[in-house]
Amino acid sequence: MIPVFGEKEYNEAVRIYSPEAIAREAVALMGSRDREVLVVYDDSLCGQVGQAIARLLLEAGVSCRSIHAFSESFPKTFSGRILDCLMEQREEAPALIDAMEGLACPIISLFIPYGLSLNNGFVFSKAVHAESTLSFGGCLQGLFLGEGLAHCGKIVPFYSLHQETILHLPQWFSQEDARRCLPPRKRTAHKGTCGKALLCVGSPEYVGAAILACKACLAAGCGILYAACPQIVRQALFTLPEAITIAVGEEWSMDAAAVAAKAMENKTAIGIGCGLGKGEFGPLLEAALRLQVPMVLDADGINYLSRHRELYSLLHEKVILTPHPGEMSRLTGTPIAAIADDPIGSASSFAKKWNCTVLLKGTATVVSDGKQTRIIAEGNAGLAKGGSGDVLTGIITGLLAQGIGTLDAACLGSWLLGVSADKAMQLLGERMLRATNVIEALEQI
Repeated sequence: MIPVFGEKEYNEAVRIYSPEAIAREAVALMGSRDREVLVVYDDSLCGQVGQAIARLLLEAGVSCRSIHAFSESFPKTFSGRILDCLMEQREEAPALIDAMEGLACPIISLFIPYGLSLNNGFVFSKAVHAESTLSFGGCLQGLFLGEGLAHCGKIVPFYSLHQETILHLPQWFSQEDARRCLPPRKRTAHKGTCGKALLCVGSPEYVGAAILACKACLAAGCGILYAACPQIVRQALFTLPEAITIAVGEEWSMDAAAVAAKAMENKTAIGIGCGLGKGEFGPLLEAALRLQVPMVLDADGINYLSRHRELYSLLHEKVILTPHPGEMSRLTGTPIAAIADDPIGSASSFAKKWNCTVLLKGTATVVSDGKQTRIIAEGNAGLAKGGSGDVLTGIITGLLAQGIGTLDAACLGSWLLGVSADKAMQLLGERMLRATNVIEALEQI
């Protein structure tokens, strides 16, 4: 995993390296291309590195021009690549960014696109839209938070810092980390060794949420899936024959909660919350927490918890909460703006205080168990629709059922949701196979 820095930590980490040393690593990464390079710099450390890069490019025979952004005239025409080595925020910044982007050339940013806050990715007044960002030693938080991912293009970290420098920092969760979290399935595996999951989901208003969560749980590879749900949801789940349904009544009530609570016996993972609506399921939630089985709490489950804070003391290290910023605000009593300003701090402090794992959703997702914090930056705007959270809960519940630890399951689930279907299928492989898929394949023979 790649370290993620706040501004203060980043300055402390890089100050032991000379601009020339950083520049050499950047030039080696950029490689030789047959295009002109325009280095735009200021008086910051980033600007000093930019000047050193320009010198090295010239020595290598690359056609390179460098200009000080605030004391030299900006060219009217240019046809190569622009290297954004700017960090000083000035009144002239919007006009300068307009001039850079007006050249219609690919822009590579050094450290972070100009105009973004290093800590939270907020745009000061205007920010560069980079084709890629070269990030020394790790990545600044601002690349992932706020508007960062909309501006940074492809993030290309280079040069690793000493391990002792980064142990306490959040980490960027990558495809290599995803592979590490999901070991190959043994040839001798069977449904009994792949876990028994219970999803307590659905209501007359939200039948689809239950179907999405159940399909995702099976796709994630759990051996046997049980779904405790109201009768109308149970009827809809007949279309998913691999799921074993447990009818709890017409809607969620005290009696329904008791039925679902009894179904928790001998399960290796539990998911609660998707589409439960406003029914009475408090006793079910309390029983699940007291059982101390790995579990995911989402949506209506989180909202119920936030209204009954006396249950916070029952949270434990096997619980994963998956709030969006609004739900996180209700859990903590903190304004949404404050959550958005510091999602890393919000997730990690709550997780540490209540000894659980928090998956705080966002353009980049923050996952923390209070000791380690990871950032998942996969995904796209296509996930900005109802149902994505239900799929996430299903995936994570399925992973927990197979014995994957809470922090890894939360990170891997978010990563799998975020990547393209092809990548997810490549990693999950045979785990995604359901009995109906075999029938479908036979019909094609």
